[in-house]
Amino acid sequence: MIFNVIKNQPQENVAIRTLSSNYSYGDLLNNIELVETWLIGNNISSLALYCENQPEWIFIDLACQNAGVIFTAIPPFFTDAQIDTLISSVKPDVIISKHELPFYQPTTFPLLLLAAYRLNFKSAAKTPINTTKVTFTSGSTGNPKGVCLSTKNQQEVASSLVKAINIEMPIHLCLLSLSTLLENVAGVYAPLLAGGSIWLLNSDETGFDGASLFNVEKFLHAISITKPQTIILVPELLQLLLIGVKQGWQPPVELEFIAVGGSKVSSRLIDEARKSGLPVFQGYGLSECASVVSIASRSEDSSHSCGQVLPHLNVSVLDGELIVKGNVFLGYINEENSWYPTVVNTGDIAELSNNSLEIKGRIKNLIINSFGRNISPEWVESELLATGCFKQVVVIGDARPFCIAIGTEQTGANNETVTQVLARVNQTLPSYAQVKEFITLKQAMTFEQGLMTTNGRPKRQAVEKHFSQQIENTYLLANNQLEIL
Repeated sequence: MIFNVIKNQPQENVAIRTLSSNYSYGDLLNNIELVETWLIGNNISSLALYCENQPEWIFIDLACQNAGVIFTAIPPFFTDAQIDTLISSVKPDVIISKHELPFYQPTTFPLLLLAAYRLNFKSAAKTPINTTKVTFTSGSTGNPKGVCLSTKNQQEVASSLVKAINIEMPIHLCLLSLSTLLENVAGVYAPLLAGGSIWLLNSDETGFDGASLFNVEKFLHAISITKPQTIILVPELLQLLLIGVKQGWQPPVELEFIAVGGSKVSSRLIDEARKSGLPVFQGYGLSECASVVSIASRSEDSSHSCGQVLPHLNVSVLDGELIVKGNVFLGYINEENSWYPTVVNTGDIAELSNNSLEIKGRIKNLIINSFGRNISPEWVESELLATGCFKQVVVIGDARPFCIAIGTEQTGANNETVTQVLARVNQTLPSYAQVKEFITLKQAMTFEQGLMTTNGRPKRQAVEKHFSQQIENTYLLANNQLEIL
């Protein structure tokens, strides 16, 4: 479908933009065909790509789809151990890389900015029929898991997004890594299906170091100079955008649609962003549904909703859990007992009203305090993050009499500020969900430490284990204070 759309576009129209060059739809078509010819001529059935956001990424991805080759992106922020796990799982015939890989056999490749390396596995990976993409996420553990998707899986989502977002020939800026399925499907396929163009900047130009933002000024500048109509953000980046606006940064007038997802977003943060002139719309999805399940449209004004469920899907809520039917994944790589599911049990606590979805949190993350009250930590965390006082927050309280939190503060916050913010937020929460103490970390928790997922969600068990002594000491001190009172 995408290939046919590319062929039918005015070939002189710009498809991909970088700060140094542009690629027309004709250029895009020629490069896809060039790579496809190489894939077929070299009998490639599985390919892994290891590079940053750059035009060649899109050429190779779409060429693999056209040639029926399994495409796997290696996230540039994966650790060496995770990359080794990915490669041993996928067993690709070739790795295309921007980086030199001295342990593999080099071979010719038609795109000059990348090199190809042959691998010689004795057997191929086990994948379901029609697999054309394996996408890896770190999930809640440190071991990446490969989700197998068909071309149809991905293109159905992209087609539904074109209709839901409803911007003709959009200009989209890819801020997330293209190895993130959300950016891949919603940030590349959807704009191309709508006849739009895609801005690709490298990590230095966008201010990223691995999966983390290291330079807010570069991040805001990237948006200012590219003047996109659409961008995709995770909640932490939305918070930084809002801080930028408060400090005088002006979002480009061209910006029409900011999709935010990846984890629960406080309705207060959405409201504040909209009042500041940021056109923010919340979405929800997961890799097992080829990324997006629902997205709020520009006609919806609810800040609580993740929007209408995309039309190619059917969803229901059973015992509080969201169940998705329709366009579900093919299974996990090398796990034949997982192949060809008909439904996805998401593990997310949800409410559904008139096909509009609201996500409350994760079932497995549910805190049950020592008084038997159920608390979704994502709910409390989103309220704390919405204040702008914190960069990261993880709420703890399972089997405890009250909740505490651990995380990092925004620059300029101090103990007095934190105390005031906690008191203000606690007034909006029921007593059993209030946060009594905050453990301030000197440095942010990172993906590389094994404490966060690639899209910024905390790995809760790892966080509690890593900071167990501080957590125990905080509870001990708080309990002693309560006894004195």
